[in-house]
Amino acid sequence: MQRNILIAIALAAPFSASAQGDRMQKRPQAASESTISAKLFGRLDRNNDGFVTRDEAKDATELQGRFAELDKNNDGKISEAEMRALDGERSAAGASKAKP
Repeated sequence: MQRNILIAIALAAPFSASAQGDRMQKRPQAASESTISAKLFGRLDRNNDGFVTRDEAKDATELQGRFAELDKNNDGKISEAEMRALDGERSAAGASKAKP
């Protein structure tokens, strides 16, 4: 009986390692999603409906005077996709500082 258990464990180990490797590969994706805009969005979307309204954004200094600019479809709220524009701006600003 113990021998069968040991054989089963030995056969299952590679599959377990493979599954663990899959989880490890997914972690960098999750980390890359942890951008400035994602952190800001998570902080501002207080009711977790997937949007930041003007009311939710009123105290966000990062969005002062920029709500209408980020709200590309003029629906009165900023989606996660619309918020990602902040990441693009920061990338462009970083690239322009790097050039002499």
